[in-house]
Amino acid sequence: MAKLFKFFLFVLLLGFLAYIFVYISELDNTPENTEVTDMDVVKAYGDSLALIAVDDTISKPATSSLSSAFEDFTVSVESGVIHIEKSHAVLLDNKIADFKASTVLATDLNGNAAPEFWVAGYQGKNYRILAFEYEYGKLKSIRFPAIMGRQRLGYSGYDSLYLEKAAIVHSFDFENDPYSDLGVGIRLCYYKYGVDGSFVLSKTLDLEKEDE
Repeated sequence: MAKLFKFFLFVLLLGFLAYIFVYISELDNTPENTEVTDMDVVKAYGDSLALIAVDDTISKPATSSLSSAFEDFTVSVESGVIHIEKSHAVLLDNKIADFKASTVLATDLNGNAAPEFWVAGYQGKNYRILAFEYEYGKLKSIRFPAIMGRQRLGYSGYDSLYLEKAAIVHSFDFENDPYSDLGVGIRLCYYKYGVDGSFVLSKTLDLEKEDE
C-alpha cells in the first residue's frame, strides 16, 4: 500500500512539472503586445528637403520646442531652428521661417540601419511633412507621399503624424466625403516605408470624431 501511495505521488509530481513546463513554454511563445503611439516628437528641416504643403484653413496647435533622440543622434527644433547632431557633431542647423513643429519622430522604420527623421508641423496655415535619412555620412531627402485621390476627399485639416508599430500614420479630419459612411470623422492613412525608399499605403481607416 505504501509503495502504491508513493507511486501515486510520483505520478502527480511528474504531471505538475509537465504542466509548469508547458505553461512557461506558452509564455515564451506569446508575442509582446507593444503599441507605439504619438511618442518621441521630432524636428523639422526645410529648404533642400522634400516637403508637402496642404491647403489647410484650420491650424492645429503646435509647439515651438521639440526634441528626440535615436541611438547617438539628437534632433531638436526651437523657434523654427532645426538642429541635428550625431555624437555631438552638427549635421544640420537650419531655420525655417514661420514654422512650428507639431510632431518630431526619429526612428529606423525600414530596418536598414540608416535612421530616418520625420518632421511635421505648420508653416502659416500649411501643414508640411519633411523627412530625411542619414546614410553613408550624409542626410538624404525623403519625399513623403501627398494625400491624393480617394484619401483626400473631404480633407479638412487638423493633421498629425505618428508611428504605430511598423507603420507611419498621417491622420487628418474630413467631412462630406460621399464615399465614407461618416459625415464627419478622422482619416488615418498607414504607410509602410521600404528599404528601397518606397512608400506603400497599407490601409486607410475612417474613425468617428469624438465630440469636444
